[in-house]
Amino acid sequence: MSSTKPFSFDTIEDFDEHIAKSIPNYHLLSNSICDLSTFFLKPDTHLIDIGCSTGKLLKRIPFPGKKIGIDTSYNLLPPNDTLSNIEFLQADIRYMNELPPASLILSIFTLQFIPVADRLRVLQLIYNSLEKGGAFIMAEKIFQPDGLFERVFTNAYYDFKRETFSTEEIMDKERDLRKLMTVQTSQENLTLVEKSGFNYGEMFWKFYNFEAWLFVK
Repeated sequence: MSSTKPFSFDTIEDFDEHIAKSIPNYHLLSNSICDLSTFFLKPDTHLIDIGCSTGKLLKRIPFPGKKIGIDTSYNLLPPNDTLSNIEFLQADIRYMNELPPASLILSIFTLQFIPVADRLRVLQLIYNSLEKGGAFIMAEKIFQPDGLFERVFTNAYYDFKRETFSTEEIMDKERDLRKLMTVQTSQENLTLVEKSGFNYGEMFWKFYNFEAWLFVK
């Protein structure tokens, strides 16, 4: 019988530290997002982070305009501060009909936790909310369609995680995530993004089965 607690966004502690230990080179991804944001943010628009968790990345991005963080988890969202330019909303993006006009929208390892059937609608909401010339940054875990690369990258990833987690913790989390996360291939993700309206984008970060893309409307 496992001695570890089931993984849950509503109960996990030290979330930011957990993510940094779970995703290889996550600090480089965060730094890259902060740098890329400066090319697109306009002061009279919004910066929106879908699945913002603790809001750490949102707080880091240099932007004096209005920032909005959206997440379903009550445990992760920080309280709103009336003196801050950040507003945190506990909401499910699947049931939102509109977002304020934005020059940059982030979805960092979020779509993979949304049912596949709902992802196109979420992406269309993102596309419609962006101003022309605005950007969408998306990071996702993916699986390789080639069995060899999937096996190599997955096992190399487990080797990385064993630096800070026990084998039992790694396998227990993999089991718990079965009910929460559905990953697709890179091409399947791109097909959905293109169907939503985007046709201009580039991958800017990748490590094993993790990758991030920049799309411009």
